[in-house]
Amino acid sequence: MNTFRIANIMASLLLVLSLRGQEKRDYQWIIGYDYSGLPDQIISMNFLYSPVFVSHIPTVSRFSMEGSNTSMSDPEGKLLFYSNGCKIVNAKGKLMLNGDSINPGLMQGFCSSGGSTWRQGIIALPVPKSDRLYYIFNLDMDQEAYIYTNYYGVAPERLFYQVIDMSLDSGYGGVILKNQIAIKDTFARGNISAARHANGKDWWVIVPKSHTNCYFLLLLTEQGLQPPKLKCVGHVWSDKDSGAQATFSPDLKKYIRFNAWNGLNIYDFDNATGELSNPIQITFPNDTINYIAGASVSSNSRFLYLSARRRVYQFDLQAPDIEASKIKVAEWDGTYDPYPSIFYLSALAPDGKIYISSTSSHRHLHVIERPNCPGLSCQLVQRGLPLPSFNFATIPNFPHYRMSNEGCDTTNHTDEIAWDNGTLALYPNPTRGELWVNYPDKGSENLIFRLHDAYGRLVYEQRIVEPLSRIDVSFLKPGNYMYLIEGYKMTASGKVLKIE
Repeated sequence: MNTFRIANIMASLLLVLSLRGQEKRDYQWIIGYDYSGLPDQIISMNFLYSPVFVSHIPTVSRFSMEGSNTSMSDPEGKLLFYSNGCKIVNAKGKLMLNGDSINPGLMQGFCSSGGSTWRQGIIALPVPKSDRLYYIFNLDMDQEAYIYTNYYGVAPERLFYQVIDMSLDSGYGGVILKNQIAIKDTFARGNISAARHANGKDWWVIVPKSHTNCYFLLLLTEQGLQPPKLKCVGHVWSDKDSGAQATFSPDLKKYIRFNAWNGLNIYDFDNATGELSNPIQITFPNDTINYIAGASVSSNSRFLYLSARRRVYQFDLQAPDIEASKIKVAEWDGTYDPYPSIFYLSALAPDGKIYISSTSSHRHLHVIERPNCPGLSCQLVQRGLPLPSFNFATIPNFPHYRMSNEGCDTTNHTDEIAWDNGTLALYPNPTRGELWVNYPDKGSENLIFRLHDAYGRLVYEQRIVEPLSRIDVSFLKPGNYMYLIEGYKMTASGKVLKIE
């Protein structure tokens, strides 16, 4: 290979990486539902701001995201449209031109109340090399499951696609192809995912086939959809495929699918060929998860986080034995918000944090502040992001538009302390106004937290009664303090720096 050709290849790769870095198509998250007493509004999470700016935006009447959820922004992060699998809404909060009645059939019975019920039942993608065309893929609910002995309830049998032209309606877009059938077969109840092709422009769309270990892969190119491929490998999933989440690692080398009954399934993924290989299955007891499951991977593609109802676990995807790397990083603290604020679906956000929804209606999202960090230093904060009104379970479904090779950010230090039968963590240190004590293996023992100033005087005391507890130190003057944590059998001490 001559020097000129190598230079051209390197230039092309740098261009692809540059384009990837500029894309902010997932910078607008739309969640929640319009039953809060406010007139036709829904929740917006805008990642063009730091920290994320959370507010209400106008939407169509009685619009909810209670199952399927996706949105699309332009490369600069400006909102273009969003959908709940039943309607497509434009950036003005109005029904997009021809954007009604997508997903015909049984699903329409659910569209007036909360949208498509499937978790990850929809995803939006930009058409390669186009500045105006977009595809939306969504699953129906028309499988006559009752006629099959190995089915329970309803299930999808068609993967639809919609094509949007954003040049219509004065730039607010219109649907030019609606309810087109991409594949007609039998599908799992949700888990549409997408990954960028190795060429940096095309897209793989992956949809699990029901009752099998098979996955349909569609390639979206500038010429349109290519014929689907069927890849069969790994664990054969049972009919109990609901309540699951699927995701890729940001480097697109791993594909993960997880739920209570079928466990954690990890595959190697080749985004040049679409091949799935080297499957690993890690089982979880149902009483650990109780039918609630979520999965996300840190931006450096190393740490996998699984939501398992009352607990969140971390796995090291680079460990020689992934199963042995399992660490519990959070235990539900028992708070109701107004229903149990347990852990469900999750997603990696543009700010590098992972946000986790709860089941039922809730007014907060949980936040993993530093997902690139191992163990409790990942700093999971329960109900760390307040919402202006209710969300119901959902998190937006996006492909990864970027990745990071960053390691663990050490600017916000975590004190990890060996404690009895587990590990106790105190973070962030230094702190500007609050500390968190995280002890996910805590039993019934109450702990006492004390702070002393530089003269040894007691300035604060708090009883720790939950697995993760907040300590308000905003009243303290900047400076060094000594903390003391006392339990029935053990004590721990160290320094805390309070900063402006």
